[in-house]
Amino acid sequence: MSGDTHISTRERRLPDPGLVWDDGVAAAAHFGDVYFSRDGGLAETRHVFLSGCDLPQAWSEADCFTVGELGFGTGRNFLATWELWRKTHKPGARLHYIAVEGYPLTPDELRRCLTPWPELADLAQGLLRVYGAPQPGFHRLFLGDNIFLTLLFGEAACVLEQLEANVDAWFLDGFAPDRNPAMWSSEVFTQIAQLSHAGTRLATYSAASDVRRGLDATGFDITKAPGFGTKREMLRGRFRGTQHTSRLQPWFARPVRTHKQGHAVIIGGGIAGTSAAHALQRRGWRTTIIERNAALADGASGNPVGVLMPRLTAAPNLDGRFYAGAWRTALNGLSDINDRCGLLQLATDGGEATRHIAIAANGLLPESFLSYVTADQASDIADCKVQHSALYFPQGGWCDPRAFCHALSAASDVILNTAVGALHHDGSMWRIMNDAGDLVMQADVVVLANAHGAAALPASAWLPLQVRRGQITMAPPTPHSRGLRTVLTYGGYMTPAHNGAHSIGATFDWVAASDLNTPPPVIAKDHVRNLDDLARVLPDIMTGLDMDALTGRAGFRCTTLDHLPMAGPLPSAETYQRDFAELRHGHPWARYPEAVYQPGLYTLTGLGARGLVSAPLAAEIVASHICGEPWPLERDLVTALHPARILVRDLKRREA
Repeated sequence: MSGDTHISTRERRLPDPGLVWDDGVAAAAHFGDVYFSRDGGLAETRHVFLSGCDLPQAWSEADCFTVGELGFGTGRNFLATWELWRKTHKPGARLHYIAVEGYPLTPDELRRCLTPWPELADLAQGLLRVYGAPQPGFHRLFLGDNIFLTLLFGEAACVLEQLEANVDAWFLDGFAPDRNPAMWSSEVFTQIAQLSHAGTRLATYSAASDVRRGLDATGFDITKAPGFGTKREMLRGRFRGTQHTSRLQPWFARPVRTHKQGHAVIIGGGIAGTSAAHALQRRGWRTTIIERNAALADGASGNPVGVLMPRLTAAPNLDGRFYAGAWRTALNGLSDINDRCGLLQLATDGGEATRHIAIAANGLLPESFLSYVTADQASDIADCKVQHSALYFPQGGWCDPRAFCHALSAASDVILNTAVGALHHDGSMWRIMNDAGDLVMQADVVVLANAHGAAALPASAWLPLQVRRGQITMAPPTPHSRGLRTVLTYGGYMTPAHNGAHSIGATFDWVAASDLNTPPPVIAKDHVRNLDDLARVLPDIMTGLDMDALTGRAGFRCTTLDHLPMAGPLPSAETYQRDFAELRHGHPWARYPEAVYQPGLYTLTGLGARGLVSAPLAAEIVASHICGEPWPLERDLVTALHPARILVRDLKRREA
């Protein structure tokens, strides 16, 4: 036997299963158990899990089907399910595959474990293209054939407690109960039952009496069936409960799904709007983007260069956890339209250096995504003299936001030069009116992705959005800057020269409401501010700059008080404040109704300065709300982005 001994501790923040090979069979030394049967692992999957859950018959008429797996392991069960889905699913249907794994394999380990199955080689390559170094938490990956893979890395009971989903079939494939009792605990069985509905199927290779009794006690009718190979028996089950149990607080209850698919209008054609349109397009929706300007990405999304870096925190709080997940999602989605030249986040003082060390050590991102480097190492990476240590993001860099928006909107209808002045719901459809009061079109669903413009509409006027003016400076390279190879950030940022200019920025200033009605002009003194900020960190890099050659661009950025986007359904503030008025008193005996939302009305706004990173994952949250699908992130993260969080805080603050 031989194991993998070359994985750094930063690269493996989750427990190591201790992959070893015994006569061609992969095993986990930590559990003393094999990953698949010696009698034929793929045939075992098809017998135990696919046939055991009546697949493909169970999904033959489903528009959306959800499989939950305990024990992702080598990914073999997922690939076999994908293969079957590809051949048998209803046209246009979607498969959500949610897999729990507490001891995940690295990409190299996974690749080796999948080589014995040449019939799955093309699917295995598809999985390996999006499977990164595993980190704790939820990770949604997009594959072909309308499949959404959500990996839940962590202890089973903990990650299942944070999962919001309605599962149609369960594969229980953890290591044997006597080797891995935590995966087969009563707490885990209770979580499975809460995520199931009447008729949910279940299959497992195990026939242990404790497993049978535990599942029966939580609501599954369990029967024995012939096992695979030398194993005499296995278990199959059906959930006899009536419906799955939501663990959401009433004020964050999921909106009632009004349409399986339909027509969605997205107001706003920037990064937020095109991301929302793309997420709904993935699910078969017809989408129309309405943009007030003459072109997509003509507002804050129209800068020639956008920097790609996450907003991380020293402690793994909600903010840092969201942006770490968003960063990975964005990198997968931007693979064809960005320059991954790397990014150095410079520590400009001792306190910042201490914070950077803590960020690098907290495990939010693996070493292949993030490392702490000395000033000398930073200088080698940037190919220019840097006097500060830094966080290094080797997959960071920049992209063209306009190209990003056009790529995501390619399948959408686009209406330009149209300002939306009002929205009216007639009981079944939304009527979208222009600012002259004329009907533009009707839609089943509306997503407000028009930045601070959302607060100008009566339906969402309560959103406390903030606006900041930002200006970038485009400067020709100097002899000292021409060789810069990577993006530098230091509060501001500087990119390598592209199309004959560095992008240097950006200001971030408060804006008076009276100034929002006209496009912001480029101001010469703001070029000086941007260059002064750069000179404080890199005093010589722009020596010899021709100030007359500077150009720039200014725009408005929409932000929130807590620096997190708003992504989700929009309640009526008046109804919400009435229904949850007792929150201000904190009475433990108070009983609340589920939140009532404006039917089919959602928002994606407040992206601030990190829109390229946050928008793809935030849009996935909005689409999951609209379609009633499993959430792509932990429950506490999704509710942290919920627009109603503002109303909840306001109610609680009044009592304080």
